[in-house]
This record gives sequence, C-alpha cells and structure tokens, in this order.
Amino acid sequence: MLKIGWNVGGVAILLLLIGSVSGQYGSCDLTYDYTSGQTSFIQSPNFPNYYAPGTKCRYTINAPVGHTLYAQCYDMYLPSSTGCYYDKLAISRFGDPNLSDATIRCGTTTFNVESTYNKLVVALLGSTSTIGGRFRCQITALKLACDCGRRKTPTIVNGFPTQANEFPMMSALVDINTAKVFCGSTIVTDRHVLTAAHCLLERTVTNTSVLVGDQNLSTGSDTPYSMVMRVSTFSPHPSYNPTAKTNDIALVRTLNTIVFNPGVGRVCLPFRFSTASFENVRLSALGWGTIDFGAPSSNELLQTTLAVVSSSSCGTKLSRTILASQMCTFAAGNDTCQNDSGGPLYYTDPNSQLVYDIGVVGFGVACASSFPSVNTRVTSYLDWISSTTGYIFCEK
Repeated sequence: MLKIGWNVGGVAILLLLIGSVSGQYGSCDLTYDYTSGQTSFIQSPNFPNYYAPGTKCRYTINAPVGHTLYAQCYDMYLPSSTGCYYDKLAISRFGDPNLSDATIRCGTTTFNVESTYNKLVVALLGSTSTIGGRFRCQITALKLACDCGRRKTPTIVNGFPTQANEFPMMSALVDINTAKVFCGSTIVTDRHVLTAAHCLLERTVTNTSVLVGDQNLSTGSDTPYSMVMRVSTFSPHPSYNPTAKTNDIALVRTLNTIVFNPGVGRVCLPFRFSTASFENVRLSALGWGTIDFGAPSSNELLQTTLAVVSSSSCGTKLSRTILASQMCTFAAGNDTCQNDSGGPLYYTDPNSQLVYDIGVVGFGVACASSFPSVNTRVTSYLDWISSTTGYIFCEK
C-alpha cells in the first residue's frame, strides 16, 4: 500500500493506493471480518502440510469498533534464522497493511499477541531458500470494557502546538470548496462529531467535510492517520436560537464509518460528571482558528488552558444571563478565537488520564479580551446526544 500526501488549500489530503505492496500476495491476500466474541483461525496454505518455498500471504482481520483481536499462535514450524532473515511471520498490532510497526517471528516458539485496536494484520513471508513450513493462529474478537478518551500523553491565542495525534478525538469541519477549516469539532461516535449549531448556519452537507487524525494542515508527513470524510447529515439542536445564542450544539454525521486507530478515536462523554459545575477547573481548548482577532489561522493544532468561571461573575461582566446549559471560561491573555467555534473544552481525569468533552466553544468578545467566553455545557445535552446518535456509550 503506497501512501501519498499533498496539501490543498492548507488541508493535507491523503490518498491510499493499493498495489505496490498488496501485489506481492496475489490470491493469498485474505480479509476476515469478525463479529463480537467470534473465534476462528488463520493458517498457512496446505496446513497441516508445509507451504511451498517463497509463499507470501497477508491476513487482515477486522473486529467491530470497541474490540481487540487476541491471537494465539500455537502451531509454529517456520525455519529458524538469525533475525528471522528467511521465513517469517510479520505481525502488526496496529493493523497497518504495510506492516511498518510489525514484530517478526520465526522458528518453533509459540506466542500470543493482542491488537492495539480493532484490526490485526499478519503476513507470512516465505523465502525461496528454505523448504517452507507451517503456522496456525487462533484469533478471538474481544470486546473492550470501554474505549474512549485516550490521548498520547498523560491556544488559539498564546497557545502551544499539540503533538501529532496527541488528541485523537479532535476533528474539524472543512469547507470542501476552499479546503479551509471553518470550525472545530470532536469525535463522539464512529459516525458523529460534536460541534456548535452556529457552525452549520448557511452550510450544506455537500460543501462540508470532516477532517480527522490531523495536526499540521500544511503537511501530510506529520501523521499517517489524516483523513477527510464526507458528511451525510446535520443535526443542530432543535431548540437552537441563533439570536439568543442558546442550545448552540449540533451533531454532524459522516457518510462512512470513522475508523479508529492510534491517531483517531472518540472522546469520553461526561456522564459521570453530570452534576459537576467545573467551576475553577482548568480545561484544554484546542483549535486551528486564528491566532488573534483578525489574524491568520494556525496551520498547527494549538491548545491552551482556560479556567471555568462562575455563571454569576460571567453574567455580570457580560451583562447577560448565563443559563445552566452554558459555561464560561477565562484566562488572562489566552482564549479561543475565530474558527475555533464548535471545538472542544477537554477535561483530563487525573486518575484515569481519560479525556472528557465538557464544553463546545461558543462565543466571546473579540479574542483574549478582559471578558470571559460563553460555551455550551455538554452535560446538559447528554440525553439529546444519546438519542440523536443512537449510540450505546460504554462510559455511562
């Protein structure tokens, strides 16, 4: 599989071309789609007899989202060589078809291995210099207790760049015609991202796409997980009031399934924090928006830290009523800015290190002014998110 990346209007568009690698496997390039709890086998051709010298096979095993694949390779009779130079099994726990992260096995030592996510790739690479061999692995699709909120490590104005794929749940809304990010969003299911309702005003599904797995928009080399996805439906909150700026929350459904991998995953929703005010708690705000009011947008995903301020203090400063479904944030000299709307306010649980989406960036007075910003409080919309997506959230 050859991966080619290029930049179009600031968005890294990735094209995967099958052929250069997969061609070597010929008719022995096999794919298996497992159901939850399914147990089955992969094995060498002619098993239990030896495969022919020079045999090359690739086995791609897929499990449902929220599962891993546990392989028990209990029948191993591959020729031994230093560094497994000749015949070998190459196993990618990340499910990379190119096997760039693969561990290598040969000889007669049995082993067990578990995929990192819901895809496992195993390749038999036989040499013409040996008499062949055989192998057999039993593979089971195991359901995870819960898979959400993971990040690589335990603004936006005066923000700092994130590491590539540090926040796998971060996504963006992109204008298809200009290839520009116009709002932030967060992956909440394998088919939905959460954003602000005002981001969808005067937009259509045909001119909007969702960008996942990216960090630096100006290059395609910082991460292999960047993907631009077409959109099927918009679901703004039915009570959204653009004049009052209330119920400013929406879901965008992608046309195809968002594939979870090391660089793409969903956030945890804050069911366990449904009654928390988060007052004085520091949250992470992320975005590709402008670095100051009226300034250029950032090509790099930036993050900054904002503190939640009391609704009464916020309402006084802004001379408006702050609803229970809204949340104000402030930090001197730091803020979200233009095109950061719809993006997240993340809380990282200090105990589990899981990331929860607490707020959706709403509106403010300029950027990094002396006034707090007003955001949508996610805990007020958990029932609506559940019913609209139809997704069963394991973090409940």
